[in-house]
Amino acid sequence: MAGPESAREAALRALVEIDKRNAYARQARDRILDNVDLAMRDRAFCTQLIFGVTKHRKTIDHIIETFSTRPVRKMDPVTRNTLRLGVYQVAYLEQIPRHAAVYECVALTKKYAHIGSAGFVNAVLRSVLGNPDAIRFPDFAEDPVSHISLKHSHPEWLVSRWIRSFGREETARLCQANNEEPSVTIRTNTLKITRDALILKLDHEGFGAVPSHLVDEGIVLQNTGCLFSHALYSSGMFIAQDIASMLVSHVLSPKPNEYVMDLAAAPGGKTTHIAQLMGDRGQIIACDVHEHRLALIRENLQRLGIISVKPMLCDSRRLPDNISAMKFDKVLLDAPCSGTGVLRRRADLRWQRTNEDLKDLVALQRELLESAARLVKPDGVLVYSTCSIEPEENSELISDFLSEHPEFSEEYAQPYLPAGFRMEFPEQGKPFVNTYPHTHGIDGFFIARLTRI
Repeated sequence: MAGPESAREAALRALVEIDKRNAYARQARDRILDNVDLAMRDRAFCTQLIFGVTKHRKTIDHIIETFSTRPVRKMDPVTRNTLRLGVYQVAYLEQIPRHAAVYECVALTKKYAHIGSAGFVNAVLRSVLGNPDAIRFPDFAEDPVSHISLKHSHPEWLVSRWIRSFGREETARLCQANNEEPSVTIRTNTLKITRDALILKLDHEGFGAVPSHLVDEGIVLQNTGCLFSHALYSSGMFIAQDIASMLVSHVLSPKPNEYVMDLAAAPGGKTTHIAQLMGDRGQIIACDVHEHRLALIRENLQRLGIISVKPMLCDSRRLPDNISAMKFDKVLLDAPCSGTGVLRRRADLRWQRTNEDLKDLVALQRELLESAARLVKPDGVLVYSTCSIEPEENSELISDFLSEHPEFSEEYAQPYLPAGFRMEFPEQGKPFVNTYPHTHGIDGFFIARLTRI
């Protein structure tokens, strides 16, 4: 395919790459946009198209097959993804003129596919426009898995699992929330500026900043624009971080001059938050197994002006002897996980995870938790967190760990949560913290606080 000349053309190229190579949506987007000259507005539209089509792919394919005589899987990649691009605009983007979207997609098909495909794409998209009532979904009462999977674009294995855990109504709400656009939240770097002062600066620059009522350092932005190329960002006044992620460091509750270990630390959101809560006084070792991800920690440390963190390249299951012999006041393990709590932010993750992945991830999490436990001094604290909502990775894993480690006990995390969160959601019930997109409006996280006796 030749160099793109429009946002739609760039999006099509990325979608074909995702389709052919099973590429990550964000990486495919970045590769395309790094090599085209598009205005800021067009780049944002291109991103919306790529992520939107990827997120809603199952529903879009269902709509296509309602009007197509040919199964989606048997179409060539260009035709398939041009149709997806067209249906997404027609079905999900009310601000886009529908007939213009159809015209542009037909033009793309003429340019990149064989001659017969343009007529086919035109016929299917005009049928979608002309007869939307023909689109049907399986009955919710009779077949809730298929209904939720097709209507809310989630894999059936995940919908089945969640129905067993949460029930079908709750699962439908969760899947619907996963398709909504998440708020853009940032964490004030209180080592450099107060939240109120930062909000004034952000408002002055037109970003529409609103203080989070859940976390004192959190800010919700109404308009992001060129936020991450702005001087406020480059000078280290804030870092992007979801509210649920901010809760983790509060539950850890680090104090100035403590020794803290942050395992699996990249890209450094929680690491820098820990340093912030400690007043940048003490010592934090931040480990990660990948050099390119460790570089992200170093970049954030430099930008935020933090000096108390020592990044370290290592596998947290096999720490260097001089580190494994140490004992820390606080240890954080934000474990690699399935990421089922952040599907609204990761457009492609729902299609890349499988039920079999969970077994491998749980095995890894157990190894990492064993390694983390050995680093905690008597009366010290170990916090285990994931951005998963699967019990095998969370409450069940912690229960198994505690049964094998009587030297640890589980503390109630509620007292360590920010006052705003406690007021908004006073009933936690269990010692650990669970957050969900459809009930809390933030990412899905699990947080457990363990104390070594």
